[in-house]
Amino acid sequence: MTNEIIYRIVAILIGYVIGNFTMGYFLGKAKNVDIQHEGSGNVGSTNTLRTMGVKAGAVTFVVDFIKAVIAMFIVYFMFRNSADYIGLDMIYAGVGAILGHDFPVFLKFKGGKGIATSAGLVAIMFPMIFVISLSLFIITVLISRYVSLGSVVGSIAYGVLVIVFGQLGWLSFSQLSWLAYPTEYLPEIYIVMLCATALALFQHRANIVRLIQHKERKFSFSSSKNKKVD
Repeated sequence: MTNEIIYRIVAILIGYVIGNFTMGYFLGKAKNVDIQHEGSGNVGSTNTLRTMGVKAGAVTFVVDFIKAVIAMFIVYFMFRNSADYIGLDMIYAGVGAILGHDFPVFLKFKGGKGIATSAGLVAIMFPMIFVISLSLFIITVLISRYVSLGSVVGSIAYGVLVIVFGQLGWLSFSQLSWLAYPTEYLPEIYIVMLCATALALFQHRANIVRLIQHKERKFSFSSSKNKKVD
């Protein structure tokens, strides 16, 4: 048990360090744009898209997504022969990457909102749930034109669906070692993933307030309009 706790702590730390690489910030520096003082001030992919264009936004999303993937597979190769269940340590690494993205130490803990990094975690650990959550995100954004609402819906979806799938026995569908979820670890997995969902909602708290007050600006495919979006 002591070793397992150490593995979890190390996994979170590895994820946190990797998560600190905020691509949106570095792209902004390369273009002499201080993204922390543009748009919403967020260094994630959505604000990068709004302030620097589609290409920069896409690159930022991909890098933010991959941060979780890299952290999880570093942990996989480090602990796969010693951990009781490597998948749980990988989940902790993914959550660590989200924390590093949301609260990067070199940006005084003012980072992004963690949606792309969360997507990387869910895609690797819960592929079916990722497809459903992504679909709900896309549908919500297309109908409402609120990226923030889509992010909230997608985040709630993966938190709830992990529990639903786990209780129905739908998680263990693969021969891959990290996807063979042992029943005894499911409660901890539920708690960790619900914490990830809660963190996403916390990071969107201002957006949620504006949505309730009907003050949230809508996403537009016009880059000029997107620059006005908070």
